[in-house]
Amino acid sequence: MQSVFQLGVSAFLIVLFTACSSSSGSDTTLIEESNTTELSTDDNTSVVDVVIDENTTVIVDENITVIDANMTFEDAVVHNDSFSSLHFSGSKNCAGCHDGLSDSTGKDVSIAKAWGVSMMANSAIDPLWRAKVASEVKRNPAYKEAIESKCSKCHTPMATTEAKFAGETVALFDEGFLNPQNPHYDEATDGVSCTLCHQIENTADLGTSTAFSGAYTIADNTSTERKAYGQFSGVNTTPMRNNVQFTPAYSAHMNESKLCATCHNLETPVISADGVLSDLHFSEQAVYTEWEYSEFNTSQTCQDCHMSKAEGSVILSTRGGNLQSRSPFFQHQFLGANTYMINIINNNKATLGTKAATADFDKMITDTRDFLMASADLNITGSAFKDGKLNFTLTLTNHSGHKFPTSYPSRRAWIHVSVVDDVTQETVFESGAFDSEGKLIGVDEETSTVYEPHYQKITEEDQVQVYETVMADTNAELTYTLMHASQYLKDNRLLPKGFEKASVPESIQVFGEAKTDNDFIGGSDEVDYEIALPEASYTITATLRYETTTYGFRKDLFKDAELKEVALMKALDNNTSNHYETISSHTQSISLP
Repeated sequence: MQSVFQLGVSAFLIVLFTACSSSSGSDTTLIEESNTTELSTDDNTSVVDVVIDENTTVIVDENITVIDANMTFEDAVVHNDSFSSLHFSGSKNCAGCHDGLSDSTGKDVSIAKAWGVSMMANSAIDPLWRAKVASEVKRNPAYKEAIESKCSKCHTPMATTEAKFAGETVALFDEGFLNPQNPHYDEATDGVSCTLCHQIENTADLGTSTAFSGAYTIADNTSTERKAYGQFSGVNTTPMRNNVQFTPAYSAHMNESKLCATCHNLETPVISADGVLSDLHFSEQAVYTEWEYSEFNTSQTCQDCHMSKAEGSVILSTRGGNLQSRSPFFQHQFLGANTYMINIINNNKATLGTKAATADFDKMITDTRDFLMASADLNITGSAFKDGKLNFTLTLTNHSGHKFPTSYPSRRAWIHVSVVDDVTQETVFESGAFDSEGKLIGVDEETSTVYEPHYQKITEEDQVQVYETVMADTNAELTYTLMHASQYLKDNRLLPKGFEKASVPESIQVFGEAKTDNDFIGGSDEVDYEIALPEASYTITATLRYETTTYGFRKDLFKDAELKEVALMKALDNNTSNHYETISSHTQSISLP
């Protein structure tokens, strides 16, 4: 084995996921990073071995990454986004007319460029999704087909739809859609693409439980009989019919939240603790229902927030004469909360197989971060000394139209509080600190029956207010395996305004101590802090933070690192610095008279 050394984060990303090159006539590996501590040489090839942890060694040569002795990663086969199938057309075909757009103020509002760096576009190459599905299949091998079929509906929807029309088996791994040799590979890896969303029919079931969990309807039309639904009427149908064999048509549902509900309300089947598929279903996410039971359901749709409106009107195509400028135009950014994964994809384009430009990813991360910071805020109120203790209250406000955080149950927000002595500058109290391994100090995140409760009052450093879901199996034991989840032991995510926790469906109820917390209400929560400290001058800093994947979720997933998909995700996670985001922060000083 060649020499083993430790790299800094940025250096390791370059070595691990960029082909190392040898200069002409030299056998020395070239690594473009100043903090590399050692180079290795070989008579025939350039090889670097890197220890990630005690269980994982990465060997990098010119073309292949090897994790452990028998596992290799080659650069992804980039899909053909100019494909055409019976029912769909690749995103590049649409970009021919719908990129290079500007609004009337001159701002770039290109559709394909904005979409290309979203999680919608990258739904199938998302390495966390691939790793989690692979792990679920490994833990429940008897239900491989059911798991892959369920997960493919929303992450590889075009491939799934074409396969079903053809009467073919839906599969993801092995010879399935994610294999470059599969005939549906291009359809799969084009993600949640233009001709998927714009072909969803406005059926009577849309927006109801019948159409949730990926049960959208695509008409069995081909050629120019295929309708591409949009928000504007009176459009010229000829250019689209001639260029991509779709007929544009107006439909009001394109501006309605029920369109998004098809994939963002999701129930999963429950495999009981004894390994048998039950007749139960688990509400994995219910974003649409959360919105329905908020005050936003009469004022703002999903599109209003997640597809921000252009400042001016827009001519929707770069081709065709005498086109009418339209307004309002919803930009196709699909803003969310996942800077974690957007950053990983941006830094590992060749490995994961995305075509989007770095500058566009960087803009998406900035826009997403701004979007997150507008979703909630935190304020310190009522700080005072009483009976030898420092007392203060934190008030949190949710500004989003659903729970915060929402969607997939690996996400959480938490409060980080520090109290610093103004004279000594020492931190005399800290709750919610993040350690070097990505774990919240004081929070038990092992797979057990123990989890952090919802607090009304915090008095000790190892008490941390964490807003999250905690899943349990049919034996009411904590689980991270989605297919084993049948209930929530805890759901204290911040509620949207107008949400009445006593009168909502079971799928979006509050679970755990927050249910009886009288100030945990629609739109806000209050947390009291009572800290035994002598009277002195202190600075209190309270920060609301958010992360896409928790330490416990990652630790559980990485137990399956013998799977190639999980091993890759583990390496990507170990080498990203973007694990969490700061949502809101407030500082207040309290001084003696």
